[in-house]
Amino acid sequence: MPVTALLAQLQQWQQQAAQLHIRLPVIWQGSQDNLLSHAAVLLSTISYDKLYWLGTEAPADAVNLTGKQNYQLLGSECDVLVINAFSGFNADLVAASAGCVKAGGIWLLLCPPFAKWQQQANPAHKSLLPYPLDAATHQGGFLSFLLAQLQQQNAFFINTQHITKPLSWPAPAQPYQAAAPCVTAEQQDAVKAILHVVVGHRRRPLVLTADRGRGKSAALGITAAQLAAAGKQIILTAPSPQAAATALTHFSQLAPAAQQSNLQFIPFDELLRSTKTADLLLVDEAAAIPTPVLQQLLQRFSRIVFATTEHGYEGTGRGFQIRFQQYLNQQCPGWRKLQIQQPIRYQPADPLEQLIFNCFLLRESSNELTYSAKDKISSLTYQPKDWLNNTHKLQQVFSLLSLAHYQTQIKDLAALLDNPRLQVVTLEQNSQVLACVLISSEGDIPPELANQIYLGERRVQGHLLAQSLAFHLAQPELASLSLWRIMRIAVQPVLQNQGLGTKLLGLVSQQAKQQNIRYLGTSFGVSTELLQFWQHNGYRAIRLGVSSDKASAEYSILMLKPVTADGEVVQQLNRQFGHNLFLTLSGQYPLLNTRLALQLATPLPDIPALTEAELKQLALFCRNQRPYELIEPILQRWFCKHYHALPPELAAPLCSLYWQHSSWPALLTQYGFNNKNSALALFRQHIAKLISAAI
Repeated sequence: MPVTALLAQLQQWQQQAAQLHIRLPVIWQGSQDNLLSHAAVLLSTISYDKLYWLGTEAPADAVNLTGKQNYQLLGSECDVLVINAFSGFNADLVAASAGCVKAGGIWLLLCPPFAKWQQQANPAHKSLLPYPLDAATHQGGFLSFLLAQLQQQNAFFINTQHITKPLSWPAPAQPYQAAAPCVTAEQQDAVKAILHVVVGHRRRPLVLTADRGRGKSAALGITAAQLAAAGKQIILTAPSPQAAATALTHFSQLAPAAQQSNLQFIPFDELLRSTKTADLLLVDEAAAIPTPVLQQLLQRFSRIVFATTEHGYEGTGRGFQIRFQQYLNQQCPGWRKLQIQQPIRYQPADPLEQLIFNCFLLRESSNELTYSAKDKISSLTYQPKDWLNNTHKLQQVFSLLSLAHYQTQIKDLAALLDNPRLQVVTLEQNSQVLACVLISSEGDIPPELANQIYLGERRVQGHLLAQSLAFHLAQPELASLSLWRIMRIAVQPVLQNQGLGTKLLGLVSQQAKQQNIRYLGTSFGVSTELLQFWQHNGYRAIRLGVSSDKASAEYSILMLKPVTADGEVVQQLNRQFGHNLFLTLSGQYPLLNTRLALQLATPLPDIPALTEAELKQLALFCRNQRPYELIEPILQRWFCKHYHALPPELAAPLCSLYWQHSSWPALLTQYGFNNKNSALALFRQHIAKLISAAI
């Protein structure tokens, strides 16, 4: 077919796609020069307002997307999206940007012939490969996996100038039935549910979930306009201003000028620092906001709506739902969940959405998990090369990792296939993955390079544990040993707290010993529960990051466990860490959870014990016969000697006061004391019981 006829055919397809309210996926194989030339002619003959482009050779009028824009794309739209795969295929960005294409728009993939493409390296995945692999030459498994998936999808396939596979056009969608400004009946129901949060019982939050393109954010804006008309004040927060753009746009279009100020967008960190109140708080893309932040917002606002993408590219909604649902059950038993399923931006049978979901394993498994504690559980180990012939198991593993971790992205799927130093160990029963652990093989760094890392002259990619041991902990010799870092561990939610995680870690330790791995390590956003789990399994804390993670609002902790190496090294690093944390708590970690501070910090051993005379002074304080200011230094030393044996209601405020150096006003607010005297009364009451036996 002549290229002019082919381009004319593409124009007709686009018009047909617009009539059917779908996006048009076109996969065009050939040489780079020819395809770029054809794409330029195509773009000159079709009308579009906005063109997005991934890869090199972007036209002057295109928005050239980069990997740093993934989450900024939420809510934005384009008429045409071109992916120039000759310069690499960034799976994360491809998945994120697909949701931007409007109905009637074209998604155009320009690529080499598949047989040639799958034999090439993929420089766009450079960040996924550990030292010393070179992305310019490394051939991973992801492209082979992708092409096997792509060939099964409903799309237009063109090879040079020949249509090799046409699109199977879906049936026309049923017309929407809803009163304006809503588009679907489900969106209308969502607006009613949000309105009910304002007029119904207090502390009955709504969780609104949907895949992308279902009108979830628009429902927030529509409802806000209706509430503004009734004189209500609304606050909207989100992970970023871009994530709130759709809701704000719908509100501004519907609310008259006099009511525009009734809705305020406030970033969540600023909102927590303020004392602002509102008739309703709307939280958009809630899954991308740290869970501790959501919990604080829930305490602050009695009427609140959490809206989030349930799965799809963001991949975080279901994990958010399961983690946050438990907290909602405890704090707000009457909370409600509503799901929007019908798409608005395009019809339900949209071929591009099906392509993205299928190629990147974003489909939610419909199979119910069956498990019997009596039946045999097997353990299997998977290397990257194993996944290509076992896509079903890869789907299970990736779904479980996505469910368990709020930051799982498509690049994590790509890494499973491309990074030869990653392996997955599973617990399975009846071919179902019950639990899995993702392990990164690290270390074995040449001593000279390890010394350069120690001196701060070099950094190496993909060796977080080895790098931290050499640089942060001044142990370059450990970076030259064979190390395994546990990146993720996940247990099916319905099977948690049954010992499967501990069983899995035990199997990993056995395998590590057989392969003469010297140390096992792990790094994660620390909480009291997670810390106890890892300590129970023999891991010891050796480092705490100095800033909290933007996504989790938690400090990152590094823990180590000896396998075939001398355990004294870990004990020494752990002791040193505890003492260093004690000395730096007030300066570097004033906001660290007090329970964690008590679990991790260790007072210096040379603090002298109290004399008999000092214990008597403390007893007089307990009988209100000595002022607090007189015995404060005595009480500080006593606390450092006995903190581990104190009840939490006494240990927590004393830790805040003496180790983290909280001010008295901050302490009273944090622990709900009416005034300083009520706090001192609690101190006296508890201390009197504890020292009575010592006097």
